[in-house]
Amino acid sequence: MQKSMITALFMTALAWNAAAAPRTYEVYPYDGSGFDRHPEIHKEWSGLRDKWTGKAAPSDVLKRQMELMETLASREPKWIDGYWIAADASFQYGNSFQDKKDFPVARAAFAKGKSYAENCLKISADNPLCKFYLGVNLGKIASIDGIFSSLKNAKLVEKLWTETVESRYQHKFGPNTSLQGAARYALGLFYRLVPDLALLKWLFGVKGDISKSVAYHKEALELDTPNVCSRTMLAVAYICEGKSDFSTPSGKAGLAQLQEAKKLPVSSALYASCAKDLNRLEQNPKLACGYETSRQQETDEEQLKKQNQAH
Repeated sequence: MQKSMITALFMTALAWNAAAAPRTYEVYPYDGSGFDRHPEIHKEWSGLRDKWTGKAAPSDVLKRQMELMETLASREPKWIDGYWIAADASFQYGNSFQDKKDFPVARAAFAKGKSYAENCLKISADNPLCKFYLGVNLGKIASIDGIFSSLKNAKLVEKLWTETVESRYQHKFGPNTSLQGAARYALGLFYRLVPDLALLKWLFGVKGDISKSVAYHKEALELDTPNVCSRTMLAVAYICEGKSDFSTPSGKAGLAQLQEAKKLPVSSALYASCAKDLNRLEQNPKLACGYETSRQQETDEEQLKKQNQAH
């Protein structure tokens, strides 16, 4: 009896250590040959990138980068990595618009990004970067159209980002951001913005989970250097978990993350979209569960029922 108990404890300890051990990834085998074959495009594209690294590039610069990648994608239809770079350029340009009147322009950019990622996956069905960017652009389209209007794609987005996290590859977008950190950040958003409603699970096969949201955002901060958006989105996940009450442990943790976010530099258009709402979130914590930089999202079950009946 004693021997079997010791064996059981030993096996439990081994399992715990295996689960606790940090995961190792292979470096993604990036292919830059498309740029090599078109040095004039690469020179202009990389020049803009280098000039604006660490700063919030204006929309016209991001638009030019998107146009350059659009040209390159048309000239190099079999260059896999060109497609996800084009999808990223479309996302960055679309995300530079925060005024509601500009949402049609932003949505069109996200739709382009979606198309590039889909084209990539037709060639390389398991490519984690193309899966990630298909989810990203679908997610941004949903943020403009409204989460409840876009639930038909929710299961697909969850699948794309989960498969990215489960991929054996890691890729550094820059010194402070990576594919695996960004995918966890995206899943953190997903599990907060999709409401935790049984009706959603029944209708669409997916529902939110605020505990998962917090966990994924914490993992993202462990993988990548904290930035304004990663701090802000962990903050709102905590505040949502605390029922928008700053006196709860989760609410206090969220408020602390908001304060930390205020100390961080705004070095991109994406970071600017998060930084602009820090004071508003602190003043009105009830925004937390449905907060998204493009628009406040629906969280009410009755609204979902009405929308579903309308369709």
